[in-house]
Amino acid sequence: PFNIKSAHSTRKMQEIQPEVKKLQDKYKNDPQKAQTELMKLYKEKDVSMTGGCLPTLLPLPILMALYYVFYNMTAIEGKSFLWLNDLGAPDPLYILPILAAITTYLPSALMTKATPQAEGGMNMGPMNIGMSVFMGYMAMKFDSILVIYWILGGIIQLVTTYFINYKPAMEKKKQIEIKEEEMEAVRAPKFVMPEYEETNKASKKKKKKK
Repeated sequence: PFNIKSAHSTRKMQEIQPEVKKLQDKYKNDPQKAQTELMKLYKEKDVSMTGGCLPTLLPLPILMALYYVFYNMTAIEGKSFLWLNDLGAPDPLYILPILAAITTYLPSALMTKATPQAEGGMNMGPMNIGMSVFMGYMAMKFDSILVIYWILGGIIQLVTTYFINYKPAMEKKKQIEIKEEEMEAVRAPKFVMPEYEETNKASKKKKKKK
């Protein structure tokens, strides 16, 4: 539920980005006025500045407690699952660390593609890669059961990000491209060869006489 709420909030922020950009350009010489107008816009559109990150941060105390539960759980030692011989030990085949890195990278990559990048904005690509590599490295040291929990959480986040943020953003982008192509086709001058036009008119007159 927290991930879904965060994804919906992020989507709202994406939708009002063009209006935000206009206000920033209009009041670029008056930061205080720009901030006031932005607050008005957020209130009108029912957008919360903390709505994207706060729901994601709320489960952190639970995750920290869960980490210590798994870390100190002796009942899972020696218990096997799929290719894992011991859920209380790191994966010796490094399959889980690889999956942890992938499920960390994909949701953030989709979110980056779905979010319009402002001029001079930070390129999130290297940060997404760095974060996924870091999580993969940490997963090499964590107990397998904790890494499995992280992977499942990443899959859930991937699904919610795709359907709530990425897919609507790509559909909207496609619609804008289609409208731009239609407008370009309307603006484009239509060239008709004079000889073809005269021949066409003559043939039409003959048909009318008949």
